[in-house]
Amino acid sequence: MTIPKLIALCGHPTSGKSTAADIINEVYGHELADDGLPLRKMAMDYLGLTPNQVFTQEGKLETVTINGRDWQVREILGEIGNAFEEKFGGDIIPIMSHNARPKGSYSVFGSVRREQGLYWRNQGALVLEIVNPLAGPSKYEFDTFNNAYCHAQILNDGLSRGLEPAAARQDLLEKLVAVIGRVH
Repeated sequence: MTIPKLIALCGHPTSGKSTAADIINEVYGHELADDGLPLRKMAMDYLGLTPNQVFTQEGKLETVTINGRDWQVREILGEIGNAFEEKFGGDIIPIMSHNARPKGSYSVFGSVRREQGLYWRNQGALVLEIVNPLAGPSKYEFDTFNNAYCHAQILNDGLSRGLEPAAARQDLLEKLVAVIGRVH
């Protein structure tokens, strides 16, 4: 079995996409590609948000006031993404993150949204949905994804089954390897 050069991850917020991406990086050597980095940088550089607010799940839940209006940080990032997509099309975020990677590199993209799974499939990526019974759908439309473009689902249910965090991570690792393949 050939390990795909590109792996793209879909899933609800807090489903374990970042953990899965970290595992893929550790096991296969795929570089972590931050799909939302341009949006995060814009929020930090021009709206005064902190790295903690734009890079962590806890920070994205914070509420900040911008120009007299209260916003959840997750909403700010989503609306910046919406503006890019409105002007440049629905695949602009994966196009930007793909173009930022060296040609031919092994990369994992951890935040595939809406119809972007089709873009990644067309690029030859393995598209995986990370499913976690503890992570429900977001209230924001920009967090939706079309799982019809996913090649497989990975059930990240270790914590919901009462496993300790380290054992839950190992469980997720084994499930990822079962789908992606073993390193020879």
